[in-house]
Amino acid sequence: MELNIETIQALARIMSEEKLTSLALDQGNLKIEIKREIGSTQASGITFPEPQMTATESLPHHTQPVAAEAIEIAETAHWKEIKSPMVGVFYQSSQPDKPAYVVKGQSFAEGDTLCIIEAMKLMNEITAETPGTIMEVCVGNGQVVEFGQVLYRIVED
Repeated sequence: MELNIETIQALARIMSEEKLTSLALDQGNLKIEIKREIGSTQASGITFPEPQMTATESLPHHTQPVAAEAIEIAETAHWKEIKSPMVGVFYQSSQPDKPAYVVKGQSFAEGDTLCIIEAMKLMNEITAETPGTIMEVCVGNGQVVEFGQVLYRIVED
């Protein structure tokens, strides 16, 4: 396995999605340890995971993105996931030359089309059940998706 920022981000996403408490990777002189520990109970009685990411080797050109990923994981505690209702091909727009229905940071209303999933030569529009804002697009245009695969992470309005 080649260890690059995309691999680290994928491992962090898996850790978040699977609610892992620890992930350690040792590859030669590079050691990465990702922890996700349960935080203390707050006054409201709700506990939130407090993920951490550390690298024991200095990687100047990767230091900032890794730190940003650690912050992004911490922010996902209140995000909701929009998952694929079927197996098919994910499309961000109605045609290749058209702009995406939604992009990261964009707000949308209930009933707005978020994407299309092509299944058995049928184009199925996936619409928003609630208003919100796109925080992360988790799938690439033209990528095959599975039932239940996360398409978007959102914050509901």
